[in-house]
Amino acid sequence: MKWADLLDEMEARLAAHARALREGTSPPEGVVVPRDIEPLPAELVHRARRLLEATGQMEAEVEARRDALSEALTRAARSETREPAAYVDARA
Repeated sequence: MKWADLLDEMEARLAAHARALREGTSPPEGVVVPRDIEPLPAELVHRARRLLEATGQMEAEVEARRDALSEALTRAARSETREPAAYVDARA
């Protein structure tokens, strides 16, 4: 596999991950970099860096959503331990 092909695949999978995150579906499998791939050609360094940055942004978004979900679950668990609400019929 050539680096250009690998970067194409990584970009496609990152787009699929973003779509899955928006739609609440399962993301695709990750990309496995072959051990025997040649060194990254100089003309692809900028593209690889952009992809790395986009991957970092996706990671940050996933972490933020995970933290928000954790916080919501913690709040929900706390609210379950409270006394049930009591209502008074003011019409009587």
